[in-house]
Amino acid sequence: MKTIESNERSTGMGATHYTAVLLDGKWVRISDHPTTRYLGRSAGEERYTIDVADDAITATFYRSNSGRETVNASNGLYWESFDEAQYWASGAATPVTCPHCGRAL
Repeated sequence: MKTIESNERSTGMGATHYTAVLLDGKWVRISDHPTTRYLGRSAGEERYTIDVADDAITATFYRSNSGRETVNASNGLYWESFDEAQYWASGAATPVTCPHCGRAL
């Protein structure tokens, strides 16, 4: 097991920052997970922590006030929109056939 901490902030003008864990084809904010522990507020951010499996995939989501989005996942993947990250999480981006030989995966 590993412990993940999320420092969540929203400006109310569009900007947001949070950490999510991949569960059943969806990104779930750490603060929305049923086993989350609330650590309090510090420097304008709400702090949460959760214990997850060692191989769990997490991601940091960030949106600026101007609307620019980035998502950095713990498995090394990176997206420039929340929608792209959700599309990947849903499994829809996974090919069902090998792009090289056409064999079913």
